[in-house]
Formats: sequence, structure tokens, C-alpha cells
Amino acid sequence: MKNTRSRPPQSSLYALLAQHFPLDPRRLTVLSALILSVIRARSVVLYQLVHIVDLPGSDDTVYQRLKRFVQFTLPDLLVARFVLAHLQNEQQLLLVLDRTNWKWGSADINILLLSVRWQTFSFPLVWTLLPHSGNSNTTTRIALVEQVVPLLEGRKVLLVADREFIGKEWFVALRRMNISPVIRLRADSVVEGSPVWVRFKKLQPGEVRVWYKSVHVYGVTLRVLACKNAFGQTLFLAYQGHAGPALKCYALRWTAENMHQALKSRGFFLESTHLTQPARVSTLLAVVALAFVWCCLVGEVEEHRDPSRCLKHGYPPKSLFRRGLDALRTTLSKPKSGSGRAFPLFLATFDP
Repeated sequence: MKNTRSRPPQSSLYALLAQHFPLDPRRLTVLSALILSVIRARSVVLYQLVHIVDLPGSDDTVYQRLKRFVQFTLPDLLVARFVLAHLQNEQQLLLVLDRTNWKWGSADINILLLSVRWQTFSFPLVWTLLPHSGNSNTTTRIALVEQVVPLLEGRKVLLVADREFIGKEWFVALRRMNISPVIRLRADSVVEGSPVWVRFKKLQPGEVRVWYKSVHVYGVTLRVLACKNAFGQTLFLAYQGHAGPALKCYALRWTAENMHQALKSRGFFLESTHLTQPARVSTLLAVVALAFVWCCLVGEVEEHRDPSRCLKHGYPPKSLFRRGLDALRTTLSKPKSGSGRAFPLFLATFDP
């Protein structure tokens, strides 16, 4: 990346993104300004960003420019390529398929999102807005995962998902794409002619029981295990390989929950947007995803510079995302101070 020490933050960010994103300069200018303003304001409501975003013109002119930008559909895989470039040294990737949804008035915003695990979070890769509430269908989820398959060649890929993501066509498609599933089964999921719960009767709290051989699950051959927690909740898991690593992988599904919280109530309040049209929500999500990834990367740098002391519950007072968000907000609010001079270092973390 070129030297950005003497440039203002927006010009520096524009120069970095221009190396990776094949966008019209005018749209790239708005994208850069939006990422910075979303971080500063911790908001995605466009009319609230008008007074913060660094774009020329009157308030009405800037507002119209922001609205025109979210009407623009960003190129396919723009975010996925950028995120995976940051993980290019990872030989094994853990994908997490999940949904997040909310309502605005009578409109349902229901997002099916594929992310990749990074530290205690997941980074968004690709997503689609479902035209209905509730679960996705098999065709939609296969099409979503197929988008990123060409970017994953040469790496071992596992996919973690909850029990709403099951079905023969889906499992067979994962096998065809050379993706190893670590997927929770419903108790009534049929395994070689009988519900899976029949094979794991009298399971005790805290017990992990592995079926003695591989079985046919939704058209493919997998291992199956069951475990019960102290509250009596039972997990049935279909996977390849060994039970211990599979359980650890499935536990990492919660990195996607951490991501959703950061995008929403603990970070940028994505659900507060007044946008409801799928294409516009998708473009806004891309902006927020890039801001989120940058905050996490900056947080990692801050943690190396000044390690956190864990509290009594064993966790640090701030997540990596929150440390990065706070550091960037401080830097952007005081660009000429000592803290503001850290911006080139923070920007370097965003350059794959």
C-alpha cells in the first residue's frame, strides 16, 4: 500500500480500496466515506449519517447521494474475496451458515448469511435476503455456498450449521463441493431407517456417545454422535472424522452469533435501518461487513500492543471487535492528535 501518512483518513481509505475493488471512482468515494461514518456514528441510518459523512454538497445533496449508493448492487463476491485475502494463510476454513432477521414495520428482513470463522467472531462472506420469514429452502442455500466454492480451492473446508439446515439434496451437494459438514440433526432425522434419537436412548447428562460405525444420513455416509448437557438438552451431530474435533467445531458456531451481535445491538445497530428493499439492505450490509472486519483487525493489533487482563469470569473486558471499534472512533474523532496519528497503522491492518 502507498504511503498514507500525510493523507486525510478518507483519501487513504479510498486509495487502499481502489487496489482491491473494481468500482467507479464516484461509488468508491461514497463507500469509503460510508465505512468511516458508520464506524464514527455506530449507526446505519442514512439521514443520521448526513452530518458526519465527508462528502461535498448540501445536506439534501449528500442524502440523495447516499440513497443512490445503496440502490447500486455491488459486484458479486466483492466482500468474500477481500475477507478471504485476509485469511490466505489459513489452510483450513470453518464456514458457518446461519440466519439473522428482524422486522421493520410490516416488512420482514430475513438474511441467510455464510461467514468464515476468525478468532472469536465470524467474518461475513456472502448472503442473500429471503423473500419470506422463516427458514431458507435447499436451492437457495446450495446456490449461496456454490458462490464461494471457487475461492476455496486448495483448502480443507468444514461447514457448521444448526438443525434447520438439513435434507438429502443439501447434504449431497456439500459432498459434491468437497465440504465436510458438522451439522446438528433433529431428533426425528432418519438415520438408516429410524429416527436418530432411537440410537441414543438413556443418554445421561454430560455423556457423549458416538455411534459405533458410519451411517447413511440424508444420502451420504457420516459419523453420528449425541450428547446431553446438564439442562437435559440433547445434541445430535452428523460429521466426518473424529468426535472430539467435531464437537469443538460445532461449538464455534457461536462465533456467528458474536458477529450478528456486533453488526446489530453491540455495534452498528443494523436492524435500525429504515431500508426494507432487499437489494438496498444487501448493499448496506456490505458496507457494515467491511467496517466490522476492519474493527476486528484493528482490535487484534491493539490486543497485541496492550494485552487485556481477564476479569473474574475469565474473559477480557472488551472483545477484539469492541477494542478495534473504540480505537478507530477515537482516531477518527481526533485526526490531528497523538491518537489520530495511529490511523496509518490501523489502515495497514485492512490491507490484505
